[in-house]
Amino acid sequence: MSTKEPKINQSVIYAILLTIGIFVLDMLTPLGVAAAIPYIAIILLSFKFPERRHIVIAGVIVSILTILGFFLSPQGGIKLSIVIANRLLALFSIWSAVIFVTRHRDSIKVINDSRESLRKEKETVQLYADELKISNAELEQFAYVASHDLQEPLRMVASFTQLLAKRYKDKLDADAHEFISFAVDGANRMQRLINDLLNYSRIQTRGNPFGETDFEEILGQTRINLQVAIEKSCALISNDSLPVLAADSNQMLRLFQNLIDNAIKFSGDKPPRIHISAEKRDNEYLFSVKDNGIGIDPQFKERIFVIFQRLHNKEEYPGTGIGLAICKRIVERHKGRIWIESEHGNGSVFYFTLPIKREESEDGRSHTLAAG
Repeated sequence: MSTKEPKINQSVIYAILLTIGIFVLDMLTPLGVAAAIPYIAIILLSFKFPERRHIVIAGVIVSILTILGFFLSPQGGIKLSIVIANRLLALFSIWSAVIFVTRHRDSIKVINDSRESLRKEKETVQLYADELKISNAELEQFAYVASHDLQEPLRMVASFTQLLAKRYKDKLDADAHEFISFAVDGANRMQRLINDLLNYSRIQTRGNPFGETDFEEILGQTRINLQVAIEKSCALISNDSLPVLAADSNQMLRLFQNLIDNAIKFSGDKPPRIHISAEKRDNEYLFSVKDNGIGIDPQFKERIFVIFQRLHNKEEYPGTGIGLAICKRIVERHKGRIWIESEHGNGSVFYFTLPIKREESEDGRSHTLAAG
């Protein structure tokens, strides 16, 4: 037997005793006690009954007793119209109480159901959070394996293959040298792929705390890092004024470097022309990286941010297919969004946003900072 059943039984007993007491009092009192409407107490007590229909049954019973009281209680010379009005008022009040208690009971049930649903949702979220922790731990383990156990054998393969080619270069024919070149190139590409996967996996777990980051300086450092590619392609990079925001400066450098390197790589036969701008919009900054490259078909604008998704073969445009996926992961870590607007043959514009907030520094000046 559940703990609720004794409480329900007690409520029923109290209701019965109270009903009998009120009816007896009604029989002994001139005009009865209907004017005080004590039967409403029975209706209120029926709120604790197990089912909604029990409230209606209680209303029917006390209504019958109220009508019986009209015939059985002493009138004491009171006008019949007053007695009738008195009883009608009692019946009206009783059924008003029935409606009120019924609706209130339904509201309580909805609230309890919502609480139960919320509790289950919290348990589900906690379960997913626990699974995410396990997944992150496994990802960390993978990152360790990728950075140590996998890279060393690849370095050995590349080194010994090159050593083999050097030592036996006079004894190997052209085909053998070509095969060795393929093996070295494959090992190097695998190493780059592993490094990119390692960087992708560590964006969330190994990111630095957000600090004041000057995006003019980030762009300047990007130019330095890509100087060889810029000079080789005769690229021209221009920019509007860029803000100072709270961000992970290392990841912002990686973001700019990936987007600009991507614009240089996919410039086609024309010298790359790249323009970077930033515009404040309400509670965020909208950055854009515009180029005059080969562009992409709009149907692929979501696909290019998926890891390992490539629109061109590696012989035509080298790369691992992870660069833009890393960009997306970096922007999302900063609570922003990234997307592309492009047409095939008409260049591309990469957009990304960073939420902002204002904080007062010790000198009393207001600084615009990205929300972390």
